[in-house]
Amino acid sequence: MKILITSNPMGLEKSIPELAKKYPQCEFVYCPKSENLAEQIKDADIFMGWISKDLFLKADKLKWIQSPSTGIDSYISIKELANSDVILTSARGTHASCLAESTMGMILAFTRGIRHSIQRQLEHKWSVSEIRNKMVELTDSTMGIIGLGKIGCAIAKRAYAFDMNVIAVDVQAVEKPDCVCELCGMEGLDSLLKKSDYIVVTVPKTQGTISLIGEKEIAMMKPTAMLIGISRGGIIDQNALAKALKENRLACAALDVMEPEPLPPDSDLWDIENLLITPHIAGGTQFESKYIIEIFDENLKKFLNNEFPLRNQIDKQRGY
Repeated sequence: MKILITSNPMGLEKSIPELAKKYPQCEFVYCPKSENLAEQIKDADIFMGWISKDLFLKADKLKWIQSPSTGIDSYISIKELANSDVILTSARGTHASCLAESTMGMILAFTRGIRHSIQRQLEHKWSVSEIRNKMVELTDSTMGIIGLGKIGCAIAKRAYAFDMNVIAVDVQAVEKPDCVCELCGMEGLDSLLKKSDYIVVTVPKTQGTISLIGEKEIAMMKPTAMLIGISRGGIIDQNALAKALKENRLACAALDVMEPEPLPPDSDLWDIENLLITPHIAGGTQFESKYIIEIFDENLKKFLNNEFPLRNQIDKQRGY
C-alpha cells in the first residue's frame, strides 16, 4: 500500500522513518516537488497533503486523503472528490489550543492597550492617558461563540478563566460544557449577536455558512462589540465589516482569515485602524506536526484493519 506525503510547512515527512517501522506493509513516499506529484499519485492508495482538481483526477487508486488542516473547504470544492468514494479526514482538534490562545491574544491586544502601545512605540510616544483611558477588563463581559466544536470549546474554556460569561450557538446538538452559560442551535444566533461583547466565528466554511455574518448580522451587534474571525475567509462579509468599522458602528475586529488569501496589498482593510489582521497564522504551534501525525497514525491503523469511520472523517455532502 503506497502512502504519498507532499510538501508541507509542518515537516510531516520527518515522521516517515518511525511510521515505516510501525507499518512495514506500507510504502511511504515523500514528494516535495509539485512537478513530480502527478506521476507519484497515480498508484497512491493514501495521500496526506493538499490536493488540486487536476492532481485528484490523476489519482487512479486513491482511497483516503488525510488533510493536514482543520478546514477542508478546498477539498470539498472539488466536485469530483466530493462525489467520490475517497475517504476524507481532517486535522480537526489539532489547532484548538493555539487558535484559542490567538483569539484571546487578539482580544487582549485591544482591551489591554497592546495594539495602541505598539503603534505609539513606533512613534516614540509615551501616551499614558490616551491608552490607559480606553483599557477595559474582560470580567463580567459576554463572549458569544458561533460554532462550539473543539475550537469553540477551547476558546470558551479560556474565556471562562477570564471571568467572562460565555454563550454559544452550534448547528449540531452538542452537550453544554460547564464553562458555557447558554447553548442553543443556530436559531439563537440573533440573540447571541445582540448580547455579546466579543463575538468569535469558528464555524467551518460550507455552502450554509458563506456570508453567515453579513450586514444584517453586524447591524445587530453592540457598537462597543468586537468581532473575531478565525476559521475561514468568506464566512464574515468583509465589505460589510469594513463599512461598520469605518462608520464606528462596531468598536473593533480581528481577522486571521480572509477572502481571498493572501489579502491583496491594495485592499482597504489594511488601513482600517480598529481592525487587526494576522496572515492566517493562528493555528501555528510547535506541536502541530506531532498532533497531525497522531491523528494520521490512529487513522492508518484503523484503515488497515477496516475499522470505520476514521477519526475526523468528513461527511463530504454536508461539508464537515
